[in-house]
Amino acid sequence: MSTPTPTPSPSAGDPAGGQRFAGVVALVTGAARPRGIGRATALRLAEGGADVACLDIARPYDDAPAHATASTDDLDSVVAAIEALGRRAVAVRADVSDAEQVEAAVAAASEALGTITAVANVAGGSGVGFGLGPLLSLPEREFRRVLDVNLVGTWLVSRACAQRMVDAGVPGRICNVSSQAGKRAFPMLGAYCAAKAAVIMLTQSMATELGSAGISVNAVCPGTVDTDLVNPNGMFETMLGGAENMRAWIEREIPLGRLQTADEIAAAICWLLSDDARGVTGEAVNVSAGQTMV
Repeated sequence: MSTPTPTPSPSAGDPAGGQRFAGVVALVTGAARPRGIGRATALRLAEGGADVACLDIARPYDDAPAHATASTDDLDSVVAAIEALGRRAVAVRADVSDAEQVEAAVAAASEALGTITAVANVAGGSGVGFGLGPLLSLPEREFRRVLDVNLVGTWLVSRACAQRMVDAGVPGRICNVSSQAGKRAFPMLGAYCAAKAAVIMLTQSMATELGSAGISVNAVCPGTVDTDLVNPNGMFETMLGGAENMRAWIEREIPLGRLQTADEIAAAICWLLSDDARGVTGEAVNVSAGQTMV
């Protein structure tokens, strides 16, 4: 039996009711999708007092046009939602796997809002035409694209933002989105598993190198999250007879009996970006409702 999914309270962005991100300039990648982790993270940061740069490709990938992505309207709408909360926001478009686009986007965001000191690397994913399938028959371009977006993109964005923190002499925090698939193997998701496992090691390496500059780097490892990437029209449709069968099969192996919400993952990201986690770095925190416990 499925446990009811909790509904976030209006003050979910800051349970203490304060402004724990007051004075913070944040950047969130993958910020535009209406039901996505990035959008939920950007809104939570803004609710907590941050000004937020919302970065998204906001168009289909040239080499994977069937892979679902956000639109320009989606990106504009999350910026408008943040501004409605009384915070500053800016939309920047980039393919995170492209170094020149990343550098230009971070430069534009920094010019508009100031030095970025909180970074949430959410952009990533997998799916039909985007690395989903048996490794023996997976096209090379799909394997490379999954690594480029999930791993290389995380490094490029982190590098661009951390270098500016170091140059400005200010501390900061970076949170990378890995996955439970970075800790255990899943069939049909070999490219994604490899990329997300590498994100964890990248996180630990950056934490080791950047700690002396006062920059903490952590990761969250979501379980199966109820977003459009998996349900109802994403990868679930291609597996175990469709979305409903796939969802029911997965929920049976989750101790809490349900998929996670994007807001639950965003809550963990925002904790790691807050002063409450000032003693934490180099960690890969599971947020999987018990689906993965290693």
